Amino acid sequence: MKLFRFRLVWLRNNISETAVGKKNRKHIFFIAVCAFLVLSSLALWLISEPSYSFGTNLEDLIRKELIHVDPQPSTNMVDAIYVLGGSQSSLKFKFKTAASLYHDGISNKIMILSRPGKTEYSSLLGRNLTNDEWAIRRLNELDIPRNSVEPISIEKGFFGTLREAKGISRLIKKRGYKSIVLISSPYHTHRVRISFGKFLKEHNVAFCVQGSGEKASIRQLIVEYIKLKIYQYMLVSSEK
Repeated sequence: MKLFRFRLVWLRNNISETAVGKKNRKHIFFIAVCAFLVLSSLALWLISEPSYSFGTNLEDLIRKELIHVDPQPSTNMVDAIYVLGGSQSSLKFKFKTAASLYHDGISNKIMILSRPGKTEYSSLLGRNLTNDEWAIRRLNELDIPRNSVEPISIEKGFFGTLREAKGISRLIKKRGYKSIVLISSPYHTHRVRISFGKFLKEHNVAFCVQGSGEKASIRQLIVEYIKLKIYQYMLVSSEK
């Protein structure tokens, strides 16, 4: 870790402020840091991986780093299930996982991220559905009653997962919850774990991370690997 910090300082000091200006300098520094973190951590990780060889499937190694899920909870109820945000196609997979846990008696409350804006047209209503209406309808189709679904609004932020972790953790503390299940895409679960763990451990809240049935391409895995390293080395560690 000390080596990473030394290199980051070197990158910052060697980007000329007079040549590119303060604003552009920050952007270039951020891009340079991201590129350095990804290449360096990936190289070190592959070298240190005991089972690594040139015949090893790189995709499997990346999945191993990204996917950190817990065993499915027992029938002991938790205070709530929280479904992390995402695209509509991603949410459909997450909602199926949430519904399965709901029907298994894990919790009788499903919280979803409230999203502003409208989506597809409803001929029944004669207008476009809001994103929250669409989500509630999808869950209702999975036999989840409306009074068991709660859209949660949180403050806006550039880094979505970190923003959700902060907002949901504050809500949990306010309500006095002691346990929660977090549902995300499988390849997103490591980033979810470190983000929520940063805040939930302060409130003595037990949390379980579950992955949906969503699949990912190698391109998506690489992008998520980049995000994970940025969170690990730059964002989560600096949060207070």
